[in-house]
Amino acid sequence: MTDAAKRGDDAVAGVAGAAKDAAEAAAGQVADAASAASGAVAHAADTTADAAKHVADQAADAAGGARETVEGTIDAARDAASDASDNLKSAASQARDAGADLLESVQEQAETLTERGRELAEDGVGYVKAKYRENPALVIAVGAAALAGVVLIIRGISRR
Repeated sequence: MTDAAKRGDDAVAGVAGAAKDAAEAAAGQVADAASAASGAVAHAADTTADAAKHVADQAADAAGGARETVEGTIDAARDAASDASDNLKSAASQARDAGADLLESVQEQAETLTERGRELAEDGVGYVKAKYRENPALVIAVGAAALAGVVLIIRGISRR
């Protein structure tokens, strides 16, 4: 082999080695880029999954809070209705008791007045009987005068 052929072979071997080194370097850079891209995609997927989980947790917390609020409102409405019902029952009971007390009081007063009227009538009859025994003409004259007074009052009222 000649010097020129040797140099050509050396040059080809050098170019082939350089090409091989360049290809290996490019493959390494591509592998590094692929690894970095894969890591970025994995990080993005993890971040997205974490964000989705966080949003789901917040939605669940908000739903739980809304449920508690609705349940609290329903309980408050039930309590208010129960209190109103109790107050109405109490007011009705008080009114019934007051009415019963009033009726009892009126009955007692009517009985008292009836008894007092009977006593007065008996006393009046007893007085008239006693006076009649003493002087019958006087009692008859007073009765006639009373009757005449009543007749005059009735005539006066009926003329007007």
